[in-house]
Amino acid sequence: MPSIHLMCGFIGFGKTTIAKRLEKELPAVRFTHDEIMLERYGRNPDDFQAKYKLVDEYIRKQAKQAIVQGQNVILDYGFWNRETRKEYWEWAKTLTADVFFEVVECDVELAKKRALKRSIENPQELFIGNNCFDALLKKYEPISDDENIIINRHKGC
Repeated sequence: MPSIHLMCGFIGFGKTTIAKRLEKELPAVRFTHDEIMLERYGRNPDDFQAKYKLVDEYIRKQAKQAIVQGQNVILDYGFWNRETRKEYWEWAKTLTADVFFEVVECDVELAKKRALKRSIENPQELFIGNNCFDALLKKYEPISDDENIIINRHKGC
């Protein structure tokens, strides 16, 4: 039975690095939201939220096709809050019984340094500035064991 792996963690935690490793190990089809946003809309898109939703719809359709074809799927999103995790857990469970949150943990200050450095040095990444990182961090809720979802923990950074 194919499985869905939902990458959970904040910016700079190392989610994509671990997702790429899992992509080979499982094997799986990996969908990284940021990569598709960058390809379609550039590093700093206007109307980010509307474009985010379009990319999400695209990924959900592609993920569903992959599951139907018997492929494992990795969604490399972040899933920063309880509400979003619940929504995607329930959606993924409609596609397969095997759904896992791959939780990547990292020191936030180290993650911030990594993310800011990456934004400066790598034009193939969405741009994240200092103020943006701090503002988004306020929206991040680490996953909790009481969410009643299957969690695999990974050391990031």
